[in-house]
Amino acid sequence: MARPIRVACATDSGRYIDGHFGACRAFVVWDVSPERIEFIAARSAAPADEAEDRNAARAALIDDCQIACFQSIGGPAAAKVVRAGVHPLKVPLATEMEAWLAELQKALLHPPPWLAKAMGVEAASLAPFRATLRMME
Repeated sequence: MARPIRVACATDSGRYIDGHFGACRAFVVWDVSPERIEFIAARSAAPADEAEDRNAARAALIDDCQIACFQSIGGPAAAKVVRAGVHPLKVPLATEMEAWLAELQKALLHPPPWLAKAMGVEAASLAPFRATLRMME
């Protein structure tokens, strides 16, 4: 089995990716691989709300993830998420969590460049450009 990618979903409902990074009730964490989707944990965001820097504390809750999905996230908060090594994604309204994870699972087989980077692999779609660069050297 390929190494899974860890994904955090900001949620207020537990079913949808319907949470704002700075105000969601929880982050639901999943491991996603081409073979399976595995629930890891539901992490309450409440303890982070007591921190002096709420955004940094929330980013620390998901710093073991490669990707995090939100209904919305502001620029300074997104910078803290990126600094924690997590790729932030905003998703459309009413995005059902498990359906979105299933789409991500399909994308793992032929990842676009942003996903390949999060996975720590080279995107196959960039191979022709790399070959051209090598020829120019």
